[in-house]
Amino acid sequence: MMKKKEWKYGITVWSIGWLCIASACSDKGKGIIDDPNKPKVETKTQRVNHFIVDMMSDAYLWTKTVNWDAIDYKTEANSQQLFKKIRHKHDRWSMLTDRVSELQNAFQGVSTTFGYQLIFGRFSNKNALFAIVLFVYPNTPAEKAGIKRGDFLVGLNGGDITETNYRDLSYASSISVKKGVLVDGKISTEPADISMKAVKMYEDPILKDSVIVKGAHKIGYLCYADYTMDSEPRLLEIFSKFKTQGVTDVVLDLRYNGGGTARTSRLLCSILGPQSAVKKKAKLLSQVWNDKYMKYWKEKKMEDRITEYFIDTLSVNMNLNRLYVLTTRRTASASESTITGLHPYLDLVQIGDTTSGKFCGGILVNPEDLWGKGKVNDIKDWGIYMMVYRFANINNDEFINGIVPKHAEKENYHALYPFGDERDLLFGKAVSLITGQPMVKARSQEQIPPYTILPVEDRRALNEKMISTLPSGMELLNSPLAE
Repeated sequence: MMKKKEWKYGITVWSIGWLCIASACSDKGKGIIDDPNKPKVETKTQRVNHFIVDMMSDAYLWTKTVNWDAIDYKTEANSQQLFKKIRHKHDRWSMLTDRVSELQNAFQGVSTTFGYQLIFGRFSNKNALFAIVLFVYPNTPAEKAGIKRGDFLVGLNGGDITETNYRDLSYASSISVKKGVLVDGKISTEPADISMKAVKMYEDPILKDSVIVKGAHKIGYLCYADYTMDSEPRLLEIFSKFKTQGVTDVVLDLRYNGGGTARTSRLLCSILGPQSAVKKKAKLLSQVWNDKYMKYWKEKKMEDRITEYFIDTLSVNMNLNRLYVLTTRRTASASESTITGLHPYLDLVQIGDTTSGKFCGGILVNPEDLWGKGKVNDIKDWGIYMMVYRFANINNDEFINGIVPKHAEKENYHALYPFGDERDLLFGKAVSLITGQPMVKARSQEQIPPYTILPVEDRRALNEKMISTLPSGMELLNSPLAE
């Protein structure tokens, strides 16, 4: 197996060297953090505002679209409102937080959780909501309570699930739920309550890996929910096993993968891509930053700093010329960068729905990263996750409206099968395409009353995120635009 590389783990490592410090970024807000030894006469809100303006006027992807003359950090009473004024109308991903350490943990896959992912719906003739379990993370309270993919949840804490309390299913510290069972076209409630307490833990994003043999084909299947650095050793182990077992075809299930670290996406591309591309460390993706940074790197002949290449994974590389990928509208960001980067190098057979269309990557930065510990104590808990680049492959494809599948399939949410089960519509379609055999027929499905899936926010911090980091030992520029 490939020896695990040593990496710097800090999520904010991009920001330390790439971004210029406040006094060099711009003259907007000058005088608040320029000299940390000066008496602090400004308010906390002004200091947060100054941090926002300096960072976003420097490295924000859409900084040139902002009318900076109309931005006055000194008079804005609400930092979140200031941030919203600056954020581009099409940018639904950049965010401001006053709990940056919690966000850092969440970006690493750690959260206080019951350990499942839900969607919510409503029957046309009822006011109450119901939840459907899309998946359950391993070794979580939900798994230990016996909750499985495809379960209906129809009761909460002794009553209905409503628009007022549905968030408790994701964010409360403890809950009691009731399952529903579909019988004769109706949902009936099971009598037993299921009680769970949320725990703070790492949610292992590898939901399923298996090898199935179908004639001359050995099909390796991986269902992957989040791109986290802690999952990298297991990815290497799984594909080492696939290679040892002589896997001939790979199905990568990204249907619920909303993103994560760019580095992990690059690793996965290098495992799956053609050996020839990995050997020569071919170009995988280009990053397009704002005009100021692009001009600087071009003048300094440093475009390699913003180019991503295949990395050495030869000991586990699958040397594929065709890859089957399962996607939905929930497939986003780092998942889309994997698909985008590999597209020119192999026959990418995409099955499912068009992806989200999250075509850019960001950094998480806070005042302590820039000005040092102890110098900004009153605002040290603040931070910005900020879009700083678009990504494109070697053909300059960006897929800003999402990546359209070759084989369109819609999930039937009220009849979900376990991951890796050939009765699962998307996986079954992949197996059929690989083998040339008809799809395995699912059991006859119960009719269900008409229902609507509601547009509820994904609870996961990594959803629609692509977080840039750098490997340890890589030299970073010191305030490049301050020269």
